[in-house]
Amino acid sequence: MLEIGRYNELEVKKLSPQGAYLQSELGEILLPRRYVPAGLQQGDRLRVFIYLDSEDRLIATTQRARAQVGEFALLSVKEAGAIGAFLDWGLDKDILVPFAEQNVPMKRGEKHLVRLYLDKSERVSASARIDRFLDNERIGLEQGQEVDLIIYQFTDLGAKVIINGIHSGLLFKNELYGRQE
Repeated sequence: MLEIGRYNELEVKKLSPQGAYLQSELGEILLPRRYVPAGLQQGDRLRVFIYLDSEDRLIATTQRARAQVGEFALLSVKEAGAIGAFLDWGLDKDILVPFAEQNVPMKRGEKHLVRLYLDKSERVSASARIDRFLDNERIGLEQGQEVDLIIYQFTDLGAKVIINGIHSGLLFKNELYGRQE
């Protein structure tokens, strides 16, 4: 099943002057000519990132996004505008963090930890409201298990962390080493 905001492997249905048309269960998706790898042929399978363009059409790219829907990423603010902030996530089209999804007003040049999600119109958007994406109801971790951590906030007690991209936790100050901001 095609996943918007994620990488998908699709078959090339046809080549045209505009680019390559890729086959999906939702119909053909254009991979613009500037992203078509040299030597691509009809029938080839290609790993592409799928998102909606500015006219809400499905579009494919071979560019590498810094994160996919459902993932966290530390991204730079390229521009703060009337509807929110636009962050650089590695694609030509920047990703929007609406004002309602910002903890503090974002400014050009700053970096913010965000989570990517699909908004109501299936556009890939980002949110800095990290806590609402974390689930501590069904923790399947065992003592001594190795985990991946992302520090997302410092408090008087220590550092709030994201565990394996799913759960929240706290590292106490006496467990932290190095620079703490």
